[in-house]
Amino acid sequence: MNQERLFTLAALLLPTLALSGACSSEPPNNPKESILDPGGDETPVDNGDEAPADPGDETPADPGDETPVDTSPGSQLFTCDASKSPMFKSRDVLNMRISADFTKLNSAPTKEESGSQAVIELSDQSGAAPITANIIARGVSRFHCGFRPFSLKFEEKQKDNIFAHLGKSVKFVTHCGDREGLSPTLKADSLETYEQRLLMEDTVYQVLDQLQVPSLKTRLVRLTYHDAPTGKEETHLAFVREPEDEMAERCGMEEWEDLSGVDTSQFKVDQHGLVLLNLLNDFVIQYDGIDGKNLVMMADVDRKAIVYAPYDFDLVGVSRPDYVANEGRTLEQNRDAFADWLRRNQSPTLFHQIESMLARADQMQRAVDQSSMNEENREVFSRWLSLYLGLLRDFHACEGHTDDPSQPLCHVEDDHGNRPDSASAVDPGEWSVRIEPPGDVDMFAVDLQANTLYSLGGRVPLELFDAQQNLVASASGRTVSFKPSQTGTYYLRASLGEQLVTSPLLPRPDELDRYISLYADDHGASLETATTLAAGEAGEGTWELAKGEDEDWFLVSAGASANVHVVLRDTDTGRIEVSRRGAPADELPLEEYLLEGDNDVSWLFEQPGEYVVRVIQMLGLRANGSYTMTLQ
Repeated sequence: MNQERLFTLAALLLPTLALSGACSSEPPNNPKESILDPGGDETPVDNGDEAPADPGDETPADPGDETPVDTSPGSQLFTCDASKSPMFKSRDVLNMRISADFTKLNSAPTKEESGSQAVIELSDQSGAAPITANIIARGVSRFHCGFRPFSLKFEEKQKDNIFAHLGKSVKFVTHCGDREGLSPTLKADSLETYEQRLLMEDTVYQVLDQLQVPSLKTRLVRLTYHDAPTGKEETHLAFVREPEDEMAERCGMEEWEDLSGVDTSQFKVDQHGLVLLNLLNDFVIQYDGIDGKNLVMMADVDRKAIVYAPYDFDLVGVSRPDYVANEGRTLEQNRDAFADWLRRNQSPTLFHQIESMLARADQMQRAVDQSSMNEENREVFSRWLSLYLGLLRDFHACEGHTDDPSQPLCHVEDDHGNRPDSASAVDPGEWSVRIEPPGDVDMFAVDLQANTLYSLGGRVPLELFDAQQNLVASASGRTVSFKPSQTGTYYLRASLGEQLVTSPLLPRPDELDRYISLYADDHGASLETATTLAAGEAGEGTWELAKGEDEDWFLVSAGASANVHVVLRDTDTGRIEVSRRGAPADELPLEEYLLEGDNDVSWLFEQPGEYVVRVIQMLGLRANGSYTMTLQ
C-alpha cells in the first residue's frame, strides 16, 4: 500500500526535481522507508492522555503563535493545535546532559550495534530526577557524521518530565561534525559552520511552525555528551524533533504507520493538502521533497484522505545554495521560479493558503529574529522572507485577475482554446498540450473519415465528441480504438478536470507538455477492434506514433504446441502481453519484452485456448517501428 501511495504522489508531480547525483540527508532505501521514516528507527506509539508536566521556569512561547488565523471561511484548510508536551512550551535553549556510550554510538558499523543505556539530566530543572532511556543512532546520510543523530527510546511513556506527550521514542538532530570519508555535501570547514547549519535547519522548522499547518515542532538543546567509557565530555547544539504521530494527532489525523486494522484501499491523496505541501516546500526552497523523500504520511480516517507534511530541511536553498539540487541559484532566481510555479498552479485553494501565510508574516519574521543564527545568516533568512512574502502579497492580488494578459505575474497564456468555437484545427496525429493551471481545457478540431479505424490516447484524459457534441469515445491511461459512423469534424477535449494539478518548481518542457494522439491505426486496441490471426498466418503491424504508445490487439487460437514468433524491425524494443480468454479473474497476463530481430514468444501460450495478444510500442524509443507476428 505504501508503494502504491508513492506512485500516486509521484503522478501528481511534486514541486521538486529528481536530479541525478543529488543526495539527501536521509534518502530512501525503498518506498516504505522513503514515505514513512527514512531513518527507519522509531516505533510509532500513541501518546495517550497524560497530564502535561510542569515546564518549570522556562520562558513560555509567545501565546500569539498558537492563536488561529482569522481568515475567510475555508481558507485555513488545515489547522493544528498546540503541542501538549512541555518540550515545546518554550523556545529557550534547553540545557541537557546525556551520559551514554557515545564512542559506540558514533562508530558502530550499523544502527543496531550502536545502542547503549543513557542517563539524561536537565540542568534547567534543579532537583529533577535523572531520566533513563536507551540511545541508538539513526539517519542515512547523516549516519556517517562524526556526531550521529540519535533516538532516545523509553521503556514507557514519560509523564512528569520534559518528554511527556512525546511517546516512547524521541529523535535528536545533531550538528554532524567531521568524520573520515564524510561526503562533501555534509562536510563543513569548521565547528561553527556545522552548528550554524543546524541552527538554520531549526529556523526553517520554526518559521513553518508559525503557520499552524502540519509541520514538525523543534526545540534547541545545548547538549553535553558524556562518554561513559572514557569520561570525556563535549557540549554542542542539537535539537529535538517532534514525533510524527504527535504532530498527526494534534492536526486531527493519524500517522500512516498507526493505521493497523484500517482498510486503506479507498484512501486518496487530499488535493488541498497536496497544494499546501507544494506551497510549503517551494516556500523554503526544498528540492528534496519528491518520490516520497522528506515527507510525513498521515491519514484523515473519516475523510479517507492522505495528507503529507514536509520535514528534513538541512539542504534547502535558503541555507545551502551549494547543494547539488539547488544548483547555486540565488534567492532572486528561486523567487522568480516560485513566481512561475504560483502562476501555473493558481486555484482558490492556493489563494486561501497564501492568505493564511500572509496573516502570519510577522510571526515568521519574529522566528528568524529570535533565532541563534549569526548575524550573516539572520540577514540571509530575513532577505528570503522579504523576497518571498513580497511575492506572495503581489500574487495574492492576482485573485480575480488571472485572465488579464496585461498582468504577467497573474496570467498564463493558453496554448489551445477551451471550446469547440475556439478549438485548434489539427490533422490526425500527435500533439502536445499544457494542462495548467487547474481546470484548464484544451480543445482540438479534427476531420475524420467514416468507418476508418482510429485510436486515441496519451498522458491526459481525453473525450471525443461529434459535431452535435455527442460523446463518441474516451480514453484515460490506455489507448482506445473506434470507428466513426460519419465523416465530419470531431472535437477532442483534453483536461484533468478540476483536479488541483501541481507542477515541479523548475520544470523541464517534457514535464509540462503532455502528448496526446488521435491517429489512423492499422490494428485496434480493444476486443471490438482486435484483428483475428489464424494459425499459419502472418500478422503485419506498424506502430504509428513518434512519442506515444501504440497498442495493436490480436485474437489468436493456440494449440498445445504453439510456435509464435515476433520479428521486430526499425526500433529497439517493444512489449507483448498475452491474456487467456475465459481464465480465472486472478490469472495475470504473461508478458515479455521484445528486442529488434526475431523473438520466440511461444512460452506465453502455455496451454490450448483463445488468447488476446497485445503488441505494445515502448514510449520514447525509436519511432514508427514495424513487426511481423506468425502463429504456427
